Amino acid sequence: MNTTDPDRRKFLKKGLIATVTLGAVNFFPFLSLAQPSAKKERDFFKQINRAKDPDKLQGVELGHVPRISAPDTIKPGVPFEVEVRVGEKLHEMIPTHYIDWIDLYADDIFLTKFILTPNFTQPICKMMLTLNKSATLRALEHCNLHGLWEGTKQVKIK
Repeated sequence: MNTTDPDRRKFLKKGLIATVTLGAVNFFPFLSLAQPSAKKERDFFKQINRAKDPDKLQGVELGHVPRISAPDTIKPGVPFEVEVRVGEKLHEMIPTHYIDWIDLYADDIFLTKFILTPNFTQPICKMMLTLNKSATLRALEHCNLHGLWEGTKQVKIK
């Protein structure tokens, strides 16, 4: 290994500078060039996001919390319709900001997945379900810019 080659020395020096700089930014967060809002946006990807108050959505929640429409009470073994919509105001579906997919669960049982495509689909999914016991329906959706969001609805057996 020849470390006297000028190009190799330049490459290694740049790599060392980048490593030290990144380490300093992580050790001293105030050195970061990122804006506070950018940090907040990155925080969406650290967790499943839920509405603080599902009856009063605010800010980014308005366009991202999945709303589940289904009967409050159902009969065991009888199919019923469920609709999942992303956002109180329907989430946009453009190439730079869109919903990738929507999953639906009954308690912890996976039921279905809808994969969406920007420009061609809207984040509204309908399906027929059959349950034999009361359950919490959980819709999880993934926004390419704002991460994973969850909405729930309780359905009870008559």
